[in-house]
Amino acid sequence: METAALPLDRGNVAMTSVVSHQRSPAAPPPHVLSDGSLTPSNDSALRLTRRRHSVHDPATPTRGSATTAATRLLRHPLGPVEAPSAPAVPRCRALALEVLVNGTSGVIAFLLSSTLAVSCASVVVGHGTPLASVIAPFIDMNLLGTAVLSVVLAWQSRAPYTLGSIDVFVAPVMADMADKISTHLHGDLATVVPTTVVMIAATSVVLGLVFVAMGACRVTAIANYIPYPVIAGFLSGIGAQLMKNGVHMAASRAFSAAFWTTDVQVLLLPAVAFASLARLGQYLKCPVALSFPCLLALSLVGFQLLATISGASMTALGNDGWVFAWDPVVVAQTPMWLPWAEIDFRQVHWHTLTHECMKFLVSLVILGALKYSVATTSLSTLFGRDISPDNEMRVIGLANVASGLLGCCGGCHYLSAMGIMKQFEAHEKVPALVCAFLVMLLWTMGIRLLQFVPKFIFGGLLLSVGLHFLEAYLVAPFQFLKPIEKVTVVLITSSFLVIGMLESVAMGIIISMIELIWRIHAVGCVHHETTGALSRSAVDRTPEQTAYLDSEGSAIFVLRLQGYLFFGTSVNILERIETRIHSLAFPKLRFVIIDFGLVPSFDATALLNFRKVSTFADMYMFDIYFCGLRPKIETALRRNHYTERVHLLSSDVDIVLEICENELLPADMFSNPETPRPGKSLNDWKRLSQLELWEHFMAVSPEHFGSASYQKLLPLAAYLDIVVVPNGTQLVPECLRNDTYFICFGYMNFIMDSEFSNAHNIPGVRLADDDSSEDDASTRYNDSRANEEKDYELSKPSRVRKARTLSYVVPEEPQWTPFTTAKSRLLKIGPGSVITLNVPGVDPEYKYYATSDCMVLRLRAVAMEMLEARAPHTAVAVLKLINFRLASRFRHSSKRVSQMSSLLYK
Repeated sequence: METAALPLDRGNVAMTSVVSHQRSPAAPPPHVLSDGSLTPSNDSALRLTRRRHSVHDPATPTRGSATTAATRLLRHPLGPVEAPSAPAVPRCRALALEVLVNGTSGVIAFLLSSTLAVSCASVVVGHGTPLASVIAPFIDMNLLGTAVLSVVLAWQSRAPYTLGSIDVFVAPVMADMADKISTHLHGDLATVVPTTVVMIAATSVVLGLVFVAMGACRVTAIANYIPYPVIAGFLSGIGAQLMKNGVHMAASRAFSAAFWTTDVQVLLLPAVAFASLARLGQYLKCPVALSFPCLLALSLVGFQLLATISGASMTALGNDGWVFAWDPVVVAQTPMWLPWAEIDFRQVHWHTLTHECMKFLVSLVILGALKYSVATTSLSTLFGRDISPDNEMRVIGLANVASGLLGCCGGCHYLSAMGIMKQFEAHEKVPALVCAFLVMLLWTMGIRLLQFVPKFIFGGLLLSVGLHFLEAYLVAPFQFLKPIEKVTVVLITSSFLVIGMLESVAMGIIISMIELIWRIHAVGCVHHETTGALSRSAVDRTPEQTAYLDSEGSAIFVLRLQGYLFFGTSVNILERIETRIHSLAFPKLRFVIIDFGLVPSFDATALLNFRKVSTFADMYMFDIYFCGLRPKIETALRRNHYTERVHLLSSDVDIVLEICENELLPADMFSNPETPRPGKSLNDWKRLSQLELWEHFMAVSPEHFGSASYQKLLPLAAYLDIVVVPNGTQLVPECLRNDTYFICFGYMNFIMDSEFSNAHNIPGVRLADDDSSEDDASTRYNDSRANEEKDYELSKPSRVRKARTLSYVVPEEPQWTPFTTAKSRLLKIGPGSVITLNVPGVDPEYKYYATSDCMVLRLRAVAMEMLEARAPHTAVAVLKLINFRLASRFRHSSKRVSQMSSLLYK
C-alpha cells in the first residue's frame, strides 16, 4: 500500500532526531542527510512509522499500550508524539461521565450514611435523657466510625460497591446499655459520658474479635443452609424497614393519629414524588448516572428557591419539619477529634460498665453473629456472584476492631447504599472512598451543612431504595416460589416491621424447617421396596431352585433405606412392615431385610422404632436382618437388646439375600447330587480322575444327562486337565483369555466394578490391600499334573487379611471428594458352571475369586483344536454346552444388572 493512499497529515507527525539529542533549528534532521536514510529499507520504515503514528487513535486502548508508550519515548527522546485533538474528545467525555457517576454515587452514599450516623447517635442518647444534651460526641463517634468502616471494607472486602455504615441493629441495644449506665450513675454527665463512650468502643472491639474468629474458623457458611425464602424475606424486610424509615424521616411522625393530618401529609408528599420520579426513570430505562443527579439537584435547588421566594428562614423551616432542627449549640460542638483525647479515663466506672452491660453484650454477640451471618450470605444473592461469607465476616470484624480502637462505633455493610451504587454501575471501590472523604470532611467541619438539605430528599432516597428491594425480593420471587414459600416471605417481611429482624428470620427458619420435615416425610426413608421373588442374590441357582424362589420368594421382604433416619421418616419402616405382615396377596412373611447402605445415621426415635420392629418379629415369627451397617450404626444398634430373630450384619444386601434364600429353599433341593452343599471334603474330590469329575459335571446338568449329547461329551475327558483352586485365590486373567474352565466342586464369585460402594473389600473374598500388592505378590495355581505345572497358575496374595464386609463409606473430609467404585459380586457360580475365555478388550477388572476350595477341569485352547480335528461331533456338543451355559448366565446377569440399576434409579 502506498503512503499517498492514506489520509496522512504531516502536521500531526513529529519528525525528531534519532541520533542526536540536541535541538538545532537551523540544521536539518539527521535522518534526512544520512546515507543510510536514503536506502529503500529506511524509507519504507519511515513511511510505516508515519503511517502508524497517523492512523492509531490515542483514545482507543490497545494491547501492550504501556510497551508502545515506552517505545515511543525511546524513539522520540525529546518528548511524546503529539496526538490529534479531535479523538481526545470521546475520551474526555467518558472520563467526565465516569467522574460524574462515581462522584454522584459517593455523594448519595454520603447523604445516606451521614444521616444514618446522626440517627443512630440520637437513638443511643435517647430523647429526654441526660445524654440527649450531649449528643455531639456521639455524632462525632458515628461519623468517624462510618469513615473508618468505609475505608476498611473498600480495602479488604471482595463484595462490589462495598460501603460501611453504623448498623441500626446495635443502636437500640446500645441505647439500653447507655440507659442502664445513666440510671446507675444517677445522671452525672461527668461520669456517664466517658463510661458510655468506652462502652460503645469496647462493644465494637468485642464484636469485631468475635466476627474475626468466625471468619477464621469458617463457621459463617452455616448461613448457607438458610432457605432462600428466608433470605428473600430478610432482604425484602430490609426494604420495608427502609421505606418505614423514609416515611419517618420525611414526615417526622410515626404511624399514629397525628400522621394522617394535613401538615404531615404535606411533608410526606415531596418524598413520595421524589421516590416515584426516581423509580419512573428506572422503569423507562433512563441512565441512572444522569437522571438521578438531575433529580437530586433540581430538588435541592428548587427547595432553596421556593424557600427564598417565600422568605422562610432556616429556623422556620426546621420548626415546620422541612429541614433538621438541631440546636445551634450542638451544631457548634460537633467538630471535635478523637473521643480518647476528650475523655478522662479516671471518670470511667468500670464496675458499672461490666456489671450492667455484660448481659446485654452476650445477647448482642449472639444476635449480631446470626444477623451478620445472614447479611454476609445475602451478598451473593444481592450481587449475583460468589462472595465468601467467611471473608466478609472477617473483614467486618477487622473494621469493627479498628473503629473501636479509635473510640468509635462499629457497623457492617450498608446494603441499601450498596444497592444504589449497583444501580449506578459505578466503580466498585471509588464511591466508598468518596463517601469516606466527605464524611471525614463533615466530621472536621461539623454537621451544619446537613441543615441545608431538605429531609424529603433523604426520605425519598430511602423510599426509592426500599421499593427496589421489595420489587426484587418480594414481588419477583412470587413467579417461581411455592405457595408455602410465598407465605414465608410475606410473613418475614411483615413481621420485620412489627417484631424485629431476628425474630422474623427465626420465624421464617422455623416455618421452613416444618415444611422441610413435612416434605421429607412425604418422600420417606424407604428408597426401594421389593421381595425375594423380584430381587435375587448373585448365586447361580438350578432351575428347580429358581422355580421355587419364583413362587415362594415373596416371603422375603427387602427394604432399602436412604438418608438420615429421624422422627419424621423412621415411622415409614413400621408402616411398610406392618402392611406387609397383614397382606393377603403374598405368602407368610419369613424374612425382612433392612439395608442401611445409604443411611449415614439415625436419631433416638428411629432406634425406638427398630425396637418396635423386633417386637413384630417375635409376635409374627419372622427374622430380621439389618445389613450394610456402618461401624458407628452397628455399634449403636448393638447397645440395645434384641431377640434371637434380629441379626446385625455389616455385609451388603446380596450376601443377606443369599442367606435368606438358602434358608427358604427346602432341604431336599440340596440333598441330591446335582447341587452339592459347600463344605464336603476336598481330599475326596482330589482322588477322582478326569473322567469321574467330567461325569459329575454332566450329572449336575440335567438337560444333558442321559441324552445323546451326553454320549458325545464323554470323550472330552481325555482332553481335560485337573486344576485345584484354593479358597481365596483368583484365576489368572491371562489363562482366562485362552482356556475354558468347568467347575465340578466349589463356588466362585464373579467380581466387577460396582456403583454402590467405595469400600475396598468384598464379603467372603480375601483380597490384597491394593491391586499393586496383588499383582506383585501373585503366585500360581497348583496343578495336579506335574508336567503341566507351569501352565496352571494361581494368583495368591501374599498379604491376606480377614475378609471385611461390603459397606458404604462416606469420606470424613469437609471438602467434596469424588465417588469411587469398588468390586462387587455380580454372580456366584458353582458346580455345572462354565468359565469361558474372555474376549480381548473386555474390562480386565472382571475377576473370578474362589469362595471355597474348588475342583476345576481345564480345556486348553490347544486341546480344543485337537478335539475339533479328531472328534468334531464331540467338539460341536461341547460348544453347545458352553453356549447353553452362557445363555443362562446372560439371562441371570441381565436380571442382576436390572435389579442393581433399579436400586439406584427407581
